[in-house]
Order: sequence, then structure tokens, then C-alpha cells
Amino acid sequence: MLADWSNFIDRIREFFKQKGYLEVHTPILNPYPNIDLNVEPIELKVIECSKEKTMWLQTSPEFSMKKLLSRYKRNIFQIAKVFRNKECGRLNKIEFTMLEWYKVGADYKVLIEEIGELLSYLGISQDYTITRLEHAFEEYAGIILSEDEDIFKNNLLAYGYDFDDKEDWESLFLRIYVEVERHLGKNRPEFITHFPKRLSSYAKIKEGYAERFELYIKGIEIANGWTEEENQEEIRKRMEGYSKGRNLPMDEDLIKAYEDFPPCAGCSIGLERLFVVHMGLESLDELSYIP
Repeated sequence: MLADWSNFIDRIREFFKQKGYLEVHTPILNPYPNIDLNVEPIELKVIECSKEKTMWLQTSPEFSMKKLLSRYKRNIFQIAKVFRNKECGRLNKIEFTMLEWYKVGADYKVLIEEIGELLSYLGISQDYTITRLEHAFEEYAGIILSEDEDIFKNNLLAYGYDFDDKEDWESLFLRIYVEVERHLGKNRPEFITHFPKRLSSYAKIKEGYAERFELYIKGIEIANGWTEEENQEEIRKRMEGYSKGRNLPMDEDLIKAYEDFPPCAGCSIGLERLFVVHMGLESLDELSYIP
């Protein structure tokens, strides 16, 4: 399996280089954390030149790569080690390998097509399907999804779902989505699109939906991508919202990078998860190349 993993990484690198992407390498340890709604960064105290300072392990190379995008405005990719606190389970580890790439002048639909090509190139699948999130909720949970919290809760009650009155929209959505996810991508890879604005992350909003997708294969979330929001003030607003109550410092250099940020789309893939699917395994614990 050690050789299989090595060949797998080589094939991914070949795919992107053949498409003209530039491979980049950015710091794993950064002065600011990634700020994502449902991802917890790991804080470290280090001593540099006899002075103690706070640093953060990257949860993804996203912020560093966006600074490069602002400067160079060309297609880039990276295969990087990333770290996320409080991760546990058969498909979650604190440390894992991430593929992240950005395509200038593209939207999320272009990336879906490109991922389809990658899956074919790796011999995983020759075909895929695309499903709107609201349709997946109706089919697998029997619920009409609404971004209005009161309407959503009334829909849940109508379909016999119990919940605590103190639970908010996000917690209820995630609780049900976990059950929906098990059904996704069972027969062939399935892209879920049209996420509510509440779940936009840093995606552009269009016609009331986030231009964002998630890829599932055999019930496993593999990829997360979107058309990038370019507006500097909107990015600041979202970062402030995602960091609220978490005592996470803002990366002003990243926000400054949006003064001249190119239209683009970006995506990340957890490579160990994709490899598990590729090898027909059930858990990350089965990866024998991990000590």
C-alpha cells in the first residue's frame, strides 16, 4: 500500500501539471489561523529569536494560496499537510493530506467538470451526477429545506422530527445532513450544489444560493469547492462572523489581498479519504502506510 499511495500522489500531481497548473508550497505554520465556521485550528506557542509568539497550524493552505493568487493571478495547486483540532472517527484525523487548487476565470461548474476528469484519470469513475441540496433533503430525509429557521423547524415538526427548542438552524441542519450524507454517491460520484447562503463559507452568492458544491462517493464527503467571493468587505464581514466568540485573530494581510483578487474558483480534497475510496477500504485506520 505504501507504493500505491506514492503512485496515487504522483498521478494527482501529473494531472494538474498537464493542465498547466503551477505547484506551490506555502507555510504550514502561520501567524494567523484559518477562520472557518466548523473547523477548529490548532494554536501553538513557539520561541523565535528568544521571543515567545503564538502561531497556528494551517487547517488548509487556502489563506496562503489566496495571497499568492492576488499577486500572481495564475492557476495554482498544492498538496499539503493540514491540521484540525477536535477531529475523531473512521474518516477524520487531526492531521491529513489536502489537495487544494484555484482556477482563475472559472466558476464552480468548471471545477465540477475538472474533478470529473480527475476521477476518470485516477480510474475511480467515468461518470458522476449533480444534485441540488434541497432535492437530496427531500429524497433522503423527507424534509423541505428552508433557510428561514421558523419555517425549517415547522417542516421538521410536520415530518415527525424531534428537537430541542434551543437548537438553532445550523445545528438542526447538520444533524439531519449527517443522515442524508450516508445515501450520497452510492452508485456513482455525486456533487451536491445550491447550498443556502447560511452555508456559503467564502463562496459567491447568486440567485439566493451559494455557488458551492460538495462531492460524495459511497456516502463519504470527498471535496468542497466554490466560486470565490471577491469583494473585500464581504470577506471581512464573513471572517468576523465566523470568528465571533472564538477569540481568533484576523489576518489583515489576507483581507488586503482582496484589493486586487482575480475572479476564480477553488476546491479542496482530503486525499486520504479519496485514497480509501480508490482502494475500496472503509476507514482511514486501514491505511497501512500510516505508522
